[in-house]
Amino acid sequence: MKRLLFILCLGLVVGLLVGVGVSKALAQGGDEYPPGVDPDEVYRIARQLHCDVCQGVPLSDCPSQQCRAWREEIADLLAQGQSEEFILQHFAERYGEKVSGVPLDEETRRFTYAVPILLISLAAVGIGWQLYRWSKRENRALQVARTAGTLQDFERPVPDNVDPDYLARVLHALEEV
Repeated sequence: MKRLLFILCLGLVVGLLVGVGVSKALAQGGDEYPPGVDPDEVYRIARQLHCDVCQGVPLSDCPSQQCRAWREEIADLLAQGQSEEFILQHFAERYGEKVSGVPLDEETRRFTYAVPILLISLAAVGIGWQLYRWSKRENRALQVARTAGTLQDFERPVPDNVDPDYLARVLHALEEV
């Protein structure tokens, strides 16, 4: 009985390992890579590039023939010993910057990141300033009303069913505040 349980567990583990390998190969489209090239490294680099036909789909997940050829090109460049930066630059020069998803020109990249940060900062300052003004406006209005004595002398409409003693206590409590 123990032996049968051991064989079943071993078969389950082997099946899971084979399933993971098959799913990874299917996710990468069954691409053919040169010997010695790590498919995970190809996937990591391809994840940073985008298919220009499929409107922004990462190259790593695109099932088209063009993307399969590009993944194989990445593998060939890795087999030649090229770095990740070289491969990204190569694709941007060859197919355009929209493939890389981020401008490769340093000045344009700085501008791309600086504009949203600047807009968010300006919005935060504007919201903070408006909240400050609102808090001061309310305090100023209360100060003017207390100075003018309008809070004490103001005639309020009172329903007929309100106890006059209770109303006097509430007004006294409000004046102390």
